[in-house]
Amino acid sequence: MNRIGRIYSSIVFQNISIIIAAGILNILFGPHGWKPDAGMSQFIDPIYRYVLPLMLAYTGGKLYGGHSGGIVANVAMIGLIMASDMPMIIGAIIFSPPIGWLSAWLERRTQDYIPIGSELLIANLIDALLSIGLMLAGYYLVGSLMNDVLKHINSGLVMLVGSAWLPFLSLVIEPAKVMFLNNLINHGIVAPFGIQQARELGKSIIFLVEANPGPGFGVLLAYLMTSSKEEKPSIRGTAGIQLFGGIHEVYFPYILMNPALFIAVIAGGFTGISFFQIFDVGLVSTASPGSILLILFLAPQEDILIILAGVGLSAVVSCIVAHFILVRSHAKRSGSPMESLTLPLGEKEERPSIMILDEPPYSLSSIRHVTISCDGGMASSAMGAAILRRKVKEARLPNIQIEHRSIDDIPTETDLIIIQHQLKKRMNQMHQSTLIIGVNSLSNLLEYDDIVLLIKNRNQSY
Repeated sequence: MNRIGRIYSSIVFQNISIIIAAGILNILFGPHGWKPDAGMSQFIDPIYRYVLPLMLAYTGGKLYGGHSGGIVANVAMIGLIMASDMPMIIGAIIFSPPIGWLSAWLERRTQDYIPIGSELLIANLIDALLSIGLMLAGYYLVGSLMNDVLKHINSGLVMLVGSAWLPFLSLVIEPAKVMFLNNLINHGIVAPFGIQQARELGKSIIFLVEANPGPGFGVLLAYLMTSSKEEKPSIRGTAGIQLFGGIHEVYFPYILMNPALFIAVIAGGFTGISFFQIFDVGLVSTASPGSILLILFLAPQEDILIILAGVGLSAVVSCIVAHFILVRSHAKRSGSPMESLTLPLGEKEERPSIMILDEPPYSLSSIRHVTISCDGGMASSAMGAAILRRKVKEARLPNIQIEHRSIDDIPTETDLIIIQHQLKKRMNQMHQSTLIIGVNSLSNLLEYDDIVLLIKNRNQSY
């Protein structure tokens, strides 16, 4: 189930720009926008109804069937779209990976029977026939049923949003975020349903359930209040990255070092959702990354101040609870409450040690291709790749290719994989022969110094 969720998360994640584009049009010219305009808002519905489902279908089909699988899934989705009066966003996410797999399977099964010289012609003909067959099946067999299912889901979401149970989602969402399931929750679960609801109602509170930066920011504020003078600059930098950069992963290690702080983020999340629910606010699109700036930009004009107050209130509650926990923890042991944590942007005298997660056999050769990986392949890994590129450039190491990818999309030619060590159990088995380094935080500048030194020594030796 976790792998399926990551697949759906990846499909949505790769098309976030389309969702945000629709959100920008909505926030500027939609009924709840800054300047409602019927002429400009006419572009919003075609994006939700056609562009987004078709792009999601192509992305999902391509995951398992390459370009051909994406094309087949794209054409097949037309059947579902035409048979439904609702955007087939969830249908595209669910059905496109199996369609891509089916396309690839047919290609493998038929390639030995195709006459030499006609491979391209036959392959295209098979894809075309498969596309038409699946399109007709979607239109006559699946479309109406899926349409009814989506209507029931939409009705259920409306009931959930208006019920007293909505804030209790924080009991699951906040701990799951810290266990690095934030991308799965946001893009695999929250975004598809939120998009569906935003198209119907103009906005959705669902987009605020996971993206609210308040709970994590509150924990960082509590650390800032209880830390030593030397540690404060590091925490301020981390808090800025989390709040304004929207990279929530940077506060996860602070909670994992003291699991009692789960109570703090749950309390903050519960408070935020309750506040948003009371005042009936929401966003017009998913906020990715979860930056307070993007959240406020995607909020309807009349909701901006209320959302800002809700984020602030959730941060205050989280900070109060976290401060109490940290003070009690500090009283039980000597030293600073930060003593066991490698700070993400710290300037400690001792350089934090990196952790090699895989023992040999990995290839003892030069390192020319480095992949920094996180769950979604963006956000924290993108920031880590930027840090390492700068470090490599400063060290004048030539011919080092550095990229960021999701855990499930690491190139086979990679010589070195850098990953947050809490995610090591989810590393794909196909990379057993690759050197894997675990770090406490992908934003930790000092840990990258050790990595650069390792690359330099390896390349000098081989």
